[in-house]
Amino acid sequence: MSAKFLKIIGNILILLVILVAAPISLPRFFGVQGYNVISGSMEPTISVGSIVYVKAQNFNELSEGDIIAFESGASVVTHRIISIDESQMLITTKGDANENEDFTPVAYTNVLGKVIGHIPFIGMIAAWLSEASGKIVAVILLICGVILSNIGDKKAEKSEGDKQRGQRINPKAILVLGLVIIFGALGGYLYIFMGYQKTDNLYAALDEAYVKTATESSEEVPWDKMMDVDFDSLLQINPDVIGWIYVEGTDISYPIMYSGDDEAYLRTSIDGKHATAGSIFLEGYNLPDFSDSHNIIYGHNMRNLSMFGTLKFYKSDVEYYDNHRYFQIITPEEKMRFEIFSYFDTEAASWVYAVPYSDSKEFGEYIAKLLQNSYINMETESISVSSSDKIVTLSTCSTTGMRFTLHGVLQETVSTK
Repeated sequence: MSAKFLKIIGNILILLVILVAAPISLPRFFGVQGYNVISGSMEPTISVGSIVYVKAQNFNELSEGDIIAFESGASVVTHRIISIDESQMLITTKGDANENEDFTPVAYTNVLGKVIGHIPFIGMIAAWLSEASGKIVAVILLICGVILSNIGDKKAEKSEGDKQRGQRINPKAILVLGLVIIFGALGGYLYIFMGYQKTDNLYAALDEAYVKTATESSEEVPWDKMMDVDFDSLLQINPDVIGWIYVEGTDISYPIMYSGDDEAYLRTSIDGKHATAGSIFLEGYNLPDFSDSHNIIYGHNMRNLSMFGTLKFYKSDVEYYDNHRYFQIITPEEKMRFEIFSYFDTEAASWVYAVPYSDSKEFGEYIAKLLQNSYINMETESISVSSSDKIVTLSTCSTTGMRFTLHGVLQETVSTK
């Protein structure tokens, strides 16, 4: 095989890695953030798998027709502005592919910025490169490119003519650029991994120090005796702690935070420090004492299965629901046990995220819609749900490109006083 051919193959591999990584990494140096589009709500304008580039904008710089990215619970949504309420700084949005406007107006504080461009398909590649397997493949391709390019260089030195032609493109410059991009990505991956570990250690320490769990199996212990929480100590760490959530029989056992918005704890842990995993938190439009008829609790779907990462098992394992039908919300005043009666995937700006509700005809219709969309066949279950009940929704990102929501109805309450 000729030296020239080896060198061409090596340089192609190096350039391929650079061309794939550059649209993902370089915009950040110019204050532009990229987001992977995993929903078809903006098709055909923006297709699934695209990467959108978002730049922060002042409120008065936004106009009707602009496409913006905004935080919705623990998710990022990209929709078009339909109208703007300047007095309240609220923005009504709609997906181009959706028939109706988004159910809840977007507060400007939740707007990440205006979409200034997008590239089809790159979002899928970005998502793949965010996985360990993607980074490993990229590094292997780069190493193969370097080896082939160097072999070609060594063989080319035997021929003066080949050497002169090789000087047209300096492979060392290409190599340096590729190494900067790849090791930058690896550094980011290491940073994220260390962040995961730090967050896991933090919540494990909280659980050990401030949560008392029954040593007997859950089948032998009354539900209200499974867990006790030292809220006095937790409130000294952070006064925004309003409760503790525990999905029985799982590792989902975390403090619930409340700040009055959906942004403060999206990427912030209980100690007030930045964390990719963020915190479990209550919807900002809800009251912090869980007195609303419908409360929404958000948590990230982490790759290491922390936070709400294991909720996906309700979809993937047909027996998981039967063995994990209940979750608890513990507050300084009471313990509440909820039975799961519905779960399904929905859009990030869905009707599901409507709060608050009270005992009314509208709430009854809302519950009926939850039952209608559920993956569970409630005709075979004995759970009764009405507008006079209290409902809690657990929401997280979904691997299907939507959001996964799980709904429980209050069955029992026990005072902790």
